[in-house]
Amino acid sequence: MKENSSNAIRTALKIYLSELQKIPEIPEEGHWEYHRSAPSGWAGTFVPKPSFISVLSGRSSDKLAAPIEIAIKDDYPEYSQLVGTALSTGVLQSVTILHRLAFEAYERFGTFELTDDQVGSLMRDVSTFFDRKMVRIRLYAPALNLHGPQETPPIMFPGGITLRPITDEECTRFYGGNPIFQIRKMPIGFPDFVFVKEIEIPKVFGEQEFKEDPIVKPFQEGLDLCILALSTFKDAGAMGYDGIHVTMAEFTLGAAFGGQHHFNNDHVPLSRYELTSEEAPKIEAHAKLFEKVHSTLEMASQRLVDSGRRTKQRDTIVDAVIGLESILLANTGDKTELGFRFSLHYASLFPKEERKDAFNTAKGLYNLRSTIAHGSSLKEDVKINGKVMKVGDAATLARSVLRKAISVFMPNSTNPDFMEDGYWLSKELDLV
Repeated sequence: MKENSSNAIRTALKIYLSELQKIPEIPEEGHWEYHRSAPSGWAGTFVPKPSFISVLSGRSSDKLAAPIEIAIKDDYPEYSQLVGTALSTGVLQSVTILHRLAFEAYERFGTFELTDDQVGSLMRDVSTFFDRKMVRIRLYAPALNLHGPQETPPIMFPGGITLRPITDEECTRFYGGNPIFQIRKMPIGFPDFVFVKEIEIPKVFGEQEFKEDPIVKPFQEGLDLCILALSTFKDAGAMGYDGIHVTMAEFTLGAAFGGQHHFNNDHVPLSRYELTSEEAPKIEAHAKLFEKVHSTLEMASQRLVDSGRRTKQRDTIVDAVIGLESILLANTGDKTELGFRFSLHYASLFPKEERKDAFNTAKGLYNLRSTIAHGSSLKEDVKINGKVMKVGDAATLARSVLRKAISVFMPNSTNPDFMEDGYWLSKELDLV
C-alpha cells in the first residue's frame, strides 16, 4: 500500500481508537447464538453482545476521516468511484473505513486498546485489500432435511463444491444475531450440513453492466447437480438448500463487499435424509458420475428430485413414472404398446427369477400414472403387482423404482447403454 494512504489511515485509526477507549461502558443488545452437541442436537441461547451502532457514529470520526479521503483520491483514484463486485457496487467512504477497522479491532482483540503489533496486523489487511485487484468470496447454502453426525467427513462434489457439517458460528451467522435485524429465520429443522464453495473474482470499478450473473448462478447450477447426486444415491427423503449466502473470505472495506442472501424458490417439504460417515466417500464417488452426465439420465434424476418435493402423492407418481419413461422408452422407435414395452424393459434389468415381479410392478405403476394423467380420481387403496397399498406407499414405490433404474445406468453416465440402437431388444432376447 502506498505510504501516504497507509499513514493517513493508521494515524486516524489510532486517534479514533483512543477516543473509543474513553467510552465508560459499551451498550449491549441480545443476540441468538446456536450450538450443536451430541446427543441432544441443536440448541439456542440468547446472549448479550456489544452494540456498536451508536458507539461508532459521531462527528469526530467524520473529521478524522477527511485526511483519509484526500490520500486515497491521490493514491488510489479508482477507489474514489463505485467499487465492489459483479453482485453490487457502492461508494467506499473514508468514514466507513474507520468504522470498519474499529469494529474489526474489537472483534479480533476484544478491546479498543490495541498494541502497535495489533494495529500493524489490521494495516496489513488494509494494504492487501487496496493492492489486490481480486477478492475471495465464500458461497454457502445450508442443506435442508440432510442430517448426520458432526464427525462426517467433507464430501467433494463436481464444480469445487464441498458438503460438510455446518459449524456453530455459521449457523449463528445465518439464522441468529439480533432478532430485530434478522434477515432469515431458522427453517423447520436445524441444518446439520452446508454446501460451501470459494471463488476468486475481480473487483469492479465504476458503473458496470453484467448480462449474466457470474457468481450466484454458476453456484446454483452446481448445487443442482449436488442435489441430483444425493437424491439418486439412495432411497431417502427430499432434500435441498435454504438459499445462497454470499460472504467475503478475506478482509474487505466498503458496504458493497458485505454479505448477501439470495433466496431459493424451490419448495422443499419437511422430510429426512440420513447421511452417515461411512457413506461420505461413496457419495463423493457417485457424484463424479454427474460431471458429464447424459441429458436423459440428468432429466430422469431431476424427475426423481421433483417427485420428492411434491405435496400431492399423485404428482409424485406422475413425476417418477415420467422419469422412468425417459429411460425405459428411449430409442424404442415403435411407439405402440408403450405400457407393455415400459414394463418389459424394466423387467429386463433384473435376473430371470425376479423379472415377473418387476414386470408387474412397472405395469402397475404405468397404469396408475395413466389413470392420473387422464383425470380419473384415485381411490385410497391401489393394487400393484397383486398387492393392495395406500397411494402414498405407491408414490414411495414409484420413486424407488425410478432410482433403481437410474442406478443401473449411472456407471456409464456419459453415454448410457440404453441410448445404443437395439439395446432394449438385446435385453429382451437376453443377448446382453
